[in-house]
Amino acid sequence: MITDVHTHFWTPEHQRSPWTDGLRRVRRTLAAEPIDQVTLASYRRSIAPAERSVVFGLQAIASGIFVPNDDVAAFVAAVGGGTVGFMSVDPTRHDAVEELERAHEDLGLVGIKLGPIYQGTSPLNPLTMRVFAAAERRGLPILIHQGAIFANAGRLVDANPLLLDDVAIAFPDLKIVIAHLGHPWIEETVVVMRRNANVYADTSAIANRPTMLARGLAAAKEYGVLHKVLFGSDSPMVSAESSADGLRR
Repeated sequence: MITDVHTHFWTPEHQRSPWTDGLRRVRRTLAAEPIDQVTLASYRRSIAPAERSVVFGLQAIASGIFVPNDDVAAFVAAVGGGTVGFMSVDPTRHDAVEELERAHEDLGLVGIKLGPIYQGTSPLNPLTMRVFAAAERRGLPILIHQGAIFANAGRLVDANPLLLDDVAIAFPDLKIVIAHLGHPWIEETVVVMRRNANVYADTSAIANRPTMLARGLAAAKEYGVLHKVLFGSDSPMVSAESSADGLRR
């Protein structure tokens, strides 16, 4: 059984510049559907052959995307079956922790998607650290984009996965999944995984970069953490089928 831990939900109404400008530069050769809108039908096609999935939106005001958690919860209910929903909160908003609590208690969302560079901040910013603290307190896993992005937001120096070593030390019970193997810093991701028991990574979008994928899997094997690498597609940008084919190759 395949579980896809990294899939997106959004519609054009959730997006504006600079997000929409950057999205035009994203390669679409491994996508099964249009990448700017996710519908119930397109989602089901894009995640096949995965039988289970995690889906989320993104709240990143600095990048021009804001998907309400209520919309994600409604989408999860419509998909049904083996799909579960993660919330997103923007740490730069004053109500980030309150929204986290509401999305968990009232909407039933069971994890958190963060992208500090998309959100124009750092994982070590106190505003972001309070979100990590709330997530650990509630037992909610974090899936975090800690790596390069297509949008012109944030600072690359704040996107290095090595910064998550400090987060894992401060919150040892917090489960963290580093998206996209932290590309291009995949070796850094691997050593952070080896050092911290509750840090994992996913393979989302790396099917677009086969050399980097091969190097990342080899490093994970050599450092003894290959079992902590999870399957993710990055749907709708990359379909689950394309991702699975890339891993097999």
